[in-house]
Amino acid sequence: MGLRVVLVAAFNRRYHQSGLALAAALASLGCEVRRCEERARGLGTIFRRPLARRLAAMLRGAPTDVVLVFKGTKLEPAEVAALKREHGGRWVNWFPDDPHEIAVSLALAPAYDAFFTHDSSSAERHRAAGHPAHYLAFGCDPAFHRPLDGGPRWRTPLVFVGSRDPAREAVMQAAADLGLVAWGPGWPRGAVYGDDFVRALSGAAVGLNIHQHFGPGGDAGRYGTGANMRVFELAGVGTAQLCDAKADVVRHFAPDREIVLYRSVDELRERARALLADDVLRRSLAAAARARALREHTWAHRLQELLSVALR
Repeated sequence: MGLRVVLVAAFNRRYHQSGLALAAALASLGCEVRRCEERARGLGTIFRRPLARRLAAMLRGAPTDVVLVFKGTKLEPAEVAALKREHGGRWVNWFPDDPHEIAVSLALAPAYDAFFTHDSSSAERHRAAGHPAHYLAFGCDPAFHRPLDGGPRWRTPLVFVGSRDPAREAVMQAAADLGLVAWGPGWPRGAVYGDDFVRALSGAAVGLNIHQHFGPGGDAGRYGTGANMRVFELAGVGTAQLCDAKADVVRHFAPDREIVLYRSVDELRERARALLADDVLRRSLAAAARARALREHTWAHRLQELLSVALR
């Protein structure tokens, strides 16, 4: 593409793989990428240089065609407007936290030339408010999300990897007798990062996905429709996935051929038992989902779509 892109995101190999994956995907598309760390580090921390000031210095350094901001809560809309006036370029926000933070995204969106959200119901709310919003699903990084056998420590019938909250905890307790192991912030085993994250997903017979606010303990208004990152990560890793039936999931994976869906805790238990008893079905689901992820759902696929829409 030959575009000059400044990517504003978190870049940390331990905690923020997505920012690094986005930078690599842009480079794979032929973009010249400069990375602006959203969090102050090094001299930026010592001298307390805010993000807007650091970004302005980067934009003064070389011409820029696109400024892509992943989330962007550390940039005020007025700061974005001022930077656009001074430095030009197309300004794009890809916001990953709808609908949990819909009030935040509704405040940020008007400052950008194009705004992307992974939740189709939130995209509708943005468009109703007059914002230039588009639906764009998450993806996976084939170089990172790949089958990885970590040995006996990681082998388990059923795994959940994600943060702990009351709604998820209620679901997890109902499935505890199925051999379920949980990793993530707040759970007794703690969080997993880097290749241990991949080993945890790879080592299970079935990967359980529970979106935030699923079930009776969740907030229905904040549940939304968007497929979380784990949908695509489990597919990339090649682990059979059991996921709550969020509306946008079926845009990307075929139920019962590439993913298994549940709509209640009782159905979760029923479908988990069936999957754990059927090795052939699990292998078929995992292989089909991984093939689909590599064919259609990498970060490079997403960024190619984002740039083509944003530059119209």
